[in-house]
Amino acid sequence: MKQSKICVIVVDGQSARFFDLPGRGKRLIELENLALSAELVNPPADVQGTTHSSVGHSQHRMAPRTGPDKSQDGFAAKVARYLDDNADLALFEELILIASPQMMGLLRDRLSASVQGRLQEQIDKNFGGLPVEKISDAVQEHLYP
Repeated sequence: MKQSKICVIVVDGQSARFFDLPGRGKRLIELENLALSAELVNPPADVQGTTHSSVGHSQHRMAPRTGPDKSQDGFAAKVARYLDDNADLALFEELILIASPQMMGLLRDRLSASVQGRLQEQIDKNFGGLPVEKISDAVQEHLYP
């Protein structure tokens, strides 16, 4: 019996890493060419802006204009779009999605029916900064207790 191709995706607020799961008891293989990263929405400025006073020649610094940071929301949409675009291209037959709880909520709202049908597991954990070995151990422990 042929084993399904299982892709593990680890998403945090700034990056998405893809792994191939060869099977029970085997280490994850990172697919580095598929990694995604979020764009910086409100990049920090070097210095505050200045403005002239309405009367006279004096100047004063302005507080930076910052709206709500929607970078995680936009990144979740980017990841969902990527998964949807690649769902039928043999990238994965089954998907294990690991994301921080906030990102998992954003992703669930955006995943297409095609991708949701391939979800084997959803793990609400933030494994974004962990090395491959620790992610591999956690996935094996979760899937095969």
